[in-house]
Amino acid sequence: MSTRRRPAPAPPEPPAVPVQLLDWHDGRHFAWPERCVLCRKTTPLRSHDGEAVHKTCAELWNARNPGETRFVSDPPKSGKSKDHA
Repeated sequence: MSTRRRPAPAPPEPPAVPVQLLDWHDGRHFAWPERCVLCRKTTPLRSHDGEAVHKTCAELWNARNPGETRFVSDPPKSGKSKDHA
């Protein structure tokens, strides 16, 4: 008896605009694993509103929905420079 394999799902279409990366360094972005609201796979990540969502899913959603503010970056830390030199 042979077993059938399901075909791999097609990768998502790349967005027409460049993807803006999100800065989610704050520990409040992590919680118990739940299903991502966008792709339905398990993730420990949370948006600022507490939605379970992968960072990459959120970045792609932002690129496909310009002008929307569903997923945002953490505010910059005061007094810290990005210049490490």
